[in-house]
Amino acid sequence: MDTTQHRQSAQILTFPTAKRAAANNLSRQAKFAAEVAALRSQKIVSGDAWYHQAAIEEETSIKQ
Repeated sequence: MDTTQHRQSAQILTFPTAKRAAANNLSRQAKFAAEVAALRSQKIVSGDAWYHQAAIEEETSIKQ
């Protein structure tokens, strides 16, 4: 009696890269949305550059 066993070798499956790329893209979008939300919550202060004007006036008074 001849007993030979044939075993199938393991099958290598490729990881679906499209899903990983989509998840990475969602992560970037979420990060961007969080950064935009953080910027919106900050108070913006506007004003003139008094220190710059003072330096110009000081420079002109030294030259005279």
